[in-house]
Order: sequence, then C-alpha cells, then structure tokens
Amino acid sequence: MTSNEGGVAREDINWRKDLISQLRERNRSQTNCFADLISLHNRLFESANTLRNTNMQLTIANETLRREVANGSIGIGGNPDLEARLLKQAEELAMLHKRKGEHTQQIVDLNNKLQEITKELQAKEISLAESSEANANLRLEITKCLGREKETESINQMLKDEHQALQLAFASLEEKLRKTQEENRQLIERLIKYKARDAEKMNEENDNFLRKRQAKMQKELEDAARDTRPVSPDRLSLKEVAGLPTAVPTKVSVTFVR
Repeated sequence: MTSNEGGVAREDINWRKDLISQLRERNRSQTNCFADLISLHNRLFESANTLRNTNMQLTIANETLRREVANGSIGIGGNPDLEARLLKQAEELAMLHKRKGEHTQQIVDLNNKLQEITKELQAKEISLAESSEANANLRLEITKCLGREKETESINQMLKDEHQALQLAFASLEEKLRKTQEENRQLIERLIKYKARDAEKMNEENDNFLRKRQAKMQKELEDAARDTRPVSPDRLSLKEVAGLPTAVPTKVSVTFVR
C-alpha cells in the first residue's frame, strides 16, 4: 500500500469514527432531554394499570355487596359499618374514576407530545442524514484535494530537482567558460610574446643587414679612395650612384606594439 492509499484509508476510518461519534452524541442529546418525559409516561402507565386493577377489585367488591344486599343476605339499615364501607368504596371509586380520567388525559397529552417529538426527531434524522451526506461529499472532495496536493508537491519537487540540475549544469558551463577565457588569455599572452620575439629578431636582422651594408659601402669608399685614377662625372654609372651610401638609420624600422 502506498503512502497516499494509507492516508486515504486512515481518512476513511477517521470519517467513520467521526460519524459514529456524531450519531451517539445525537442519540444522547436527543434522548436525554426526553428521559424524564418517557419515565413519567411509563409511571403513568403503571399507575393507570394499578388504578385499573384497583378499580376492577372495588367494582367487583361493590357488585358483590350489591348482590348480597339485593338477595337480602346482608341488611344495610342495621349495619352502619357496611354503609360506611359502601360509602367509602363509592368515594374511592369516584376518586379512582376521576384520577383515571386525569391520567387518561395526561396519557393523551403525552402521546400527542410524543408524536410531536417523534416528528421533530424524524426531521432531525433527515437533516442529519443530509448533513452526513454533505459531510461525506466534502470528505471525498478533501481526499481529492489531498491527492491533487500530493501530485502538485511531486511536480514541484521534480521542478526543483530539474532547477537544481540546471544550476549545476550552468555552474559547470560557467567554470568551463572561465577556464576557456583563462586559456585564451594565456594564448594571447604567448602570442604577444612570440610576436615581440619576432619583432626583436626582425629588428636585429635589419640592424645586421644595415651594418653589413654600411661596412660594404665603407669598403667601396675606401677602395675608391685608393684608386688614383680621375673619374669624370660622365663615367660615373647609375649603378655606382645607386650604391653610394645614404643617411644611416637611427631607429628601428619595424616593431610590434602589444
């Protein structure tokens, strides 16, 4: 079982426990308030049954006495105790009838009230069923939201990992760029050094060439000075004129600037 399925199972168990707790709380709250009424109703039924039995016994006793009086076996006029008993029983019978009527009315009122309470209880049960259904729908929606949240967290973590990987790749490329730039700088410095060496070498070769040329010209002048034959300007050839020394250079002619 995955962590997501385990979370859903725990949510389902918690939902069931919560619903059972709500039902028990409802039964407790809606039953306790009627406990006294139900107890009174039961006591009234028991009292009515007792009164009914007592009334039945008194009625039987009264009827027995009447039959005895009617048969002449007992004389009423000559027995004051019997008259008192009959009167007392008649009063008790009237009181029992009165109490029976009161109890009957109380029972009717209690039944009416019980019917009203039953209707209210049914309405509350319907409302509780609707609330339970709405609660179940909300919990299902919460479960879906939790699933979407976990999916979003997974996508977010994947994006974070990709971002971290891109950062590492960027850092690696940046390090490569830095190394490449450093190598390029070193290559440029080496190239500049090579060019400076070439320039120095070329300047040295130029200096050597100029010195050799100057020495040659000096030798030619000395040879010309030793030659005592007059030389007319007409005999001076263009080649000889071109070979005459000119101004000696005082600075390098070629250099490389870094």
